[in-house]
Amino acid sequence: MVGIQANADTEPLKIGVLATLEGAFEPLGRDALRGHELAMKEHEESDGVRPIEALIESTDGTPDSVVAKARLLIERGASIVIGPLAGIEGIAIRDFAKSVPEVTFINGASAAQDATLRAPAENFFRFNPDSLQWIAGLGHYAYEEKNIHTIVTVSEDYSLPYTQLMGFVLDYCAAGGRLLARHWVSPGASDTTRLAEAVARTETDGLFLALEPRAAESFLEAYGEAGGQAAVVTSSTTLSSRLLRAGDTIRPLLTGAISALPVSESDDNDEWEELATRYRESFPDAGPAPGLFALAYYVNTKALLLALEETGGVLGEGHEQLREALAELRFDTPFGGPVALDEYRQAVTDSFIVEVVEADDDFLVLETVDVVEEVDQTLGLSRDAFLALGPPSRRNTRCPETAPAVAEDEPLAPAEREADDDEPVHEPPPETEEEDVVTVEAPAETLLDQLIRMLQKEPAMTETGPSVVPCLSYRDAPAAIAWLKEAFGFTEVMVVPGPDDTIAHAQLAFDGGMVMVGSLRDDELKMQTPCDLGGVTQSIYIVVEDADAHYERAVEAGADIVRELEDTPYGSRDYSARDPEGHLWNFGTYRPAIGE
Repeated sequence: MVGIQANADTEPLKIGVLATLEGAFEPLGRDALRGHELAMKEHEESDGVRPIEALIESTDGTPDSVVAKARLLIERGASIVIGPLAGIEGIAIRDFAKSVPEVTFINGASAAQDATLRAPAENFFRFNPDSLQWIAGLGHYAYEEKNIHTIVTVSEDYSLPYTQLMGFVLDYCAAGGRLLARHWVSPGASDTTRLAEAVARTETDGLFLALEPRAAESFLEAYGEAGGQAAVVTSSTTLSSRLLRAGDTIRPLLTGAISALPVSESDDNDEWEELATRYRESFPDAGPAPGLFALAYYVNTKALLLALEETGGVLGEGHEQLREALAELRFDTPFGGPVALDEYRQAVTDSFIVEVVEADDDFLVLETVDVVEEVDQTLGLSRDAFLALGPPSRRNTRCPETAPAVAEDEPLAPAEREADDDEPVHEPPPETEEEDVVTVEAPAETLLDQLIRMLQKEPAMTETGPSVVPCLSYRDAPAAIAWLKEAFGFTEVMVVPGPDDTIAHAQLAFDGGMVMVGSLRDDELKMQTPCDLGGVTQSIYIVVEDADAHYERAVEAGADIVRELEDTPYGSRDYSARDPEGHLWNFGTYRPAIGE
């Protein structure tokens, strides 16, 4: 799989495009492709310096799919790949890019922080902000302009709220704000009445919500009825049009609420208005304006085309000239400001502080009240200092050098919910008829609504997963993965292929636990298999509910049983087996307890 180094004067340049045209993200992927096509149309109308042939491959939004389709694009002759759409796809493409250094990758719309922040690929470029950059400046604005000097947070318990809350807290605490307490609810929680009543009794200037719109509506209704009056601050994905047209109970709380967004839809955003006009002319049946994903694909595709103009269509040996041009680009975008890249090929661009105000037609709408210019990926900290904070997580949502009182409201497991009267009950939100909430004609879906809709469907990488994960290396990792699935009942969470039928990285799950698997590599870790050593230096214990059934499954698959199934003196029933490359596995009913 070698990228084509075609003569710029005689052969078209083949560019691959990854678009999510299958599964839940399909409508967003279709619009993303429209954004790419708008940029390509501009290139054709301007008699671009080199003819371009676009090759399109459809993904279903999963890591396995996006890597397989990227590989196919390269096999079809693409030397440059644009995409993907979803955050989890972005991480997979970053890892895959390292295995094909001769190909240049340019992001589509993925906003996953780690696609460029940690272990970046030298051939992966992103001209749109990540999800931490979206919220930059909101903390300072809350403290300095809104006089919110103390705040309580209520957030859903998974990766995106962690990221948004971490970004807000870093900024807010640096401005001098005090974080009084943090509360957590399960994703999709609908009944948060008792939590809202408890928060309403807390003396605080502000309330930060990182909840999806339906959960935010439910919480604010209960909070308002309990007499809560704190100023509302929200994450970038909370203030949807649905929330803004909610009932009279929460209208006083929402009026004046503030948030931060990655894009400005204000009247003075001329670049946006021009793009929207071209969009309507090119796709009259698609809607009044491009969505957020069309916008991101447009900006990233345009970056590539501008870089090609700079080089005269020449890529250079190892794409050296193209990549240098990409790294030095700076241009105005419909996001609302200019974009350039940092040394790790990540966008440095503006973020936009918005406030909820009453419009002339009695709707609540978002108005841009401040622009935070040139936001980088580490929010102004040095890269080393920022990375030392660790990735976004529950723990990394505190003020960095303080220890505020933390209300650690653990989400309840389904079996525990009815038995515990001291915690709010978190049930799936009920289906609500539109007539229950809409009393006037609703405004069209906004860019923010599209972002929320996608993120609600994206797999949540929660912090409630395993915190200790064994890592195993195999000479034939693809065969090992297939065998572990058949013999021991593991399921694939992520599989990132490497070159020459190897596995760069794989995650296999088993009943809430996980192991990571990869092919042996000649690197600084110096991993070996038990077959190489003639023995093992460690083994893995897996808890199973039915040891007998699991034992029978392993025997049927041909596992090498080294300790037969037996009852132990410590009350477990377990056995031990080797996999085909000699790793030792133990399965049993003993479940160790953590804490008391």
